[in-house]
Amino acid sequence: MGRLIKNHWARLIILTASAYQIGGAIEGFIWPKVFWDFMTDNLNGAVNPVPVLQILNLLLGLLGLAWEWPLKYVAGSLAHRSIEFRLIFYPLSALLSMLLYQGTDPALYYLIGIGVYFWAYSEGEVYSPREDIDAIQIPSTTPSHDNEAHNEEHYDDNDVPVNRKTSFGGRLNQYFHTAKPTSSAPPALPSTKQITTSTSSPLKRKRTTPPTALITRITRSRSRSSTSTPTSTTTTTSSPRPRKTPTPTPPTSSAADSLLVDTIPPNLTLLLVGVNPGVLTGVTGYAYAHPSNLFWKLLHWSGITPIRHPPSDTYKLPELYNIGNTNIVERPTRDASMLSKKEMDAGVPVLEEKVREKRPEVVCLVGKSIWEAVWRVKVGRGIRKEEFRYGWQDLEMNMGRVGGEGGWEGARVFVATTTSGLAAGMSLQEKREVWDELGRWVCERRKVWEREREKVEVGGDDTKVE
Repeated sequence: MGRLIKNHWARLIILTASAYQIGGAIEGFIWPKVFWDFMTDNLNGAVNPVPVLQILNLLLGLLGLAWEWPLKYVAGSLAHRSIEFRLIFYPLSALLSMLLYQGTDPALYYLIGIGVYFWAYSEGEVYSPREDIDAIQIPSTTPSHDNEAHNEEHYDDNDVPVNRKTSFGGRLNQYFHTAKPTSSAPPALPSTKQITTSTSSPLKRKRTTPPTALITRITRSRSRSSTSTPTSTTTTTSSPRPRKTPTPTPPTSSAADSLLVDTIPPNLTLLLVGVNPGVLTGVTGYAYAHPSNLFWKLLHWSGITPIRHPPSDTYKLPELYNIGNTNIVERPTRDASMLSKKEMDAGVPVLEEKVREKRPEVVCLVGKSIWEAVWRVKVGRGIRKEEFRYGWQDLEMNMGRVGGEGGWEGARVFVATTTSGLAAGMSLQEKREVWDELGRWVCERRKVWEREREKVEVGGDDTKVE
């Protein structure tokens, strides 16, 4: 069970909205205006001479701060633990704030916070009240005032899994995701004989009573406290759950799940090389199938294709324009960041072999990361910032080169921008400028190709006439 941050987001947003609402209400006392009637003044009775709307906004803003902070007397109450109550109350705060001329911005914050709270509610996030935790504490054989005070101190000081300064004194960590129970049977607790063998003094009871041995919700701080108190007579112990570091998914046989097939007939004018299929591409079998991907738009805008094709035309490009498509990695993922450098580098020799066998005229690498992988494999080190550039690359970096007699100088490399909708490092205009450079070459090459085809057709007609 981990801490889900959606509740934290919502609380911070609502705290901001409440503070903003208080400021707007105070300003409303100085300049009373109704937002929807700031020109005709027909509704000014709500703000002047009796500042009803300002007072209501001020009270609701203060209530929101007290609720979400929370104040001592609000914390742990039924209303404070209820997300449903928030979803009922905060729309009223947003409405009253929206009516005040100075309250439109906090109203927007309220609406965003309501949306995040609804998101948390729809995914099953619930508040874990203190009573639920105390109910499953392991009982002591001879409870005493000192032991209870110790447990109280332990809960208050140690039940904070992150920095208290950056979490409002630990209050942001009161929300936890708890799975819905599949059985109503309570967890089995060991007998008190198994827990301790001696209770001769309060100090010994503190050492021998493990406070978190069977608590179902374990925070990092509780794990540390439980492991730092050694017990020689306890039969069940708890160890801190190891923190997993995110690692790229290793190559697997899931590439077979992708329905996308390479389109690389011999002697292409242009071979487009992507990073790897996305999830939608792998399911449909059409390249760059996600609606947010700019691939098909950029092909059209740059003139590489005279019309904007849908992804379903993936396999028509070789026949229509002598343009093919492949990827450096076949395994589909949600986005390219899920691929490791090792997996990218492993795809370079495979790509080189495809180019060497089919001999396209130009290879366009759709994305900076592909060129970085090719550079690492060819040069033996990572590319420096000053060495990278979009567009045409040096001739010695041609791909698929074949030496010896009857050799081939390889395909010229053009590095284009990524077309992914998730990439925001470049503006649309900057991406278009890079693709336009490739488009101009393709258009010129197409004219030459069409003239050569016309000559062949005319030559065939002359032969028939003779």
